[in-house]
Amino acid sequence: MKSQDKINIMVLTAEDSLKVFRFTQDRIDAVLERFPEHKDKVNIYTVRTSTSFENTPGWNTNDYELFKDGIKDADVLIGYMFPLEDLSQTAPHLKWIHIIGAGIEHLHPLTWVPNGVTLTNNRGAHGPKTCEYAMMALLMLANNMPRLGTAQHRNFWDGHFVSVIKGSRVAIIGAGKQGSAVALAAKRLGLFTIGIDIDVTPRADFDEIYEPGKLHEVLSDSDYVAVTLPMTQETERSIGKMEFAAMKQGAGFFNISRGKIVDTLALIESLSSGHISGAILDVFDAEPLPKDSPLWSTPNLIITPHMGCDDEENYIHRTLDIVFDNLSKFIAKAPMQNEVDKHKGY
Repeated sequence: MKSQDKINIMVLTAEDSLKVFRFTQDRIDAVLERFPEHKDKVNIYTVRTSTSFENTPGWNTNDYELFKDGIKDADVLIGYMFPLEDLSQTAPHLKWIHIIGAGIEHLHPLTWVPNGVTLTNNRGAHGPKTCEYAMMALLMLANNMPRLGTAQHRNFWDGHFVSVIKGSRVAIIGAGKQGSAVALAAKRLGLFTIGIDIDVTPRADFDEIYEPGKLHEVLSDSDYVAVTLPMTQETERSIGKMEFAAMKQGAGFFNISRGKIVDTLALIESLSSGHISGAILDVFDAEPLPKDSPLWSTPNLIITPHMGCDDEENYIHRTLDIVFDNLSKFIAKAPMQNEVDKHKGY
């Protein structure tokens, strides 16, 4: 596996990985063709365990041995979850870890990251699919599809009419790369876009961006609300009873970031009372969503099983593009895109 004169890149994947997350040789070969300038600089090899580390049950003895043998000479690790203990001893040459998800709360706290090792994530890999899903969600909310779905299950002809979505206002809570994909979708539909973010620097497709202290004011004047925040101690349950109460009567809501950011009971109450007209959820506190969850019977709610923003055909291609875009910066010891702030946790 080891090459003395090349950058050793270990790709950690699993036999049971779904196609959307599966690293195959043809996908690796394809990125080498897309980045011919790096082709002779890297030795990229795959360690394929029997199952993903985070599965229950997880790795067997042979999987641990495969990992330890593969990681010992690696300069770069591409993966999602792996043993965090004593990584500086098991991987003495490691300089860079790329996580193939945008959310990295499963790795918190980041105190395990060895000194001198850069951690990057997959922010941006979801962009095109997020944009399409957000456009669908906005149009479904605009056309009362959650309400009509509830009526259908109740054998009720809920005759009513709606207007066009163009000219409406959407609040996007979290104006990072995922939020920007939602903003692009909204602009394509003719909406006015307002971002809420700790960074209020103007950026494409946002008409306005405000700091979190303006959240309730923005919510009161928005027809739609999208949640695209990273999961941290600060954002957990940050969308709760007060935030739903602040929302405009009849607003539509969707969450495509992490389930624990939203107070589920507060959402159910707001939907059941009719304060918000409908919601679409792609993420949940526990996944798969338990069969006894009250969300299954909540009115005016559409559930999608955490599949909205992952592109089955192109997610790994886009993942590898992020890594190979960063290789020149890694070689030059320059700051890389998508570097994770170990203190902020994202």
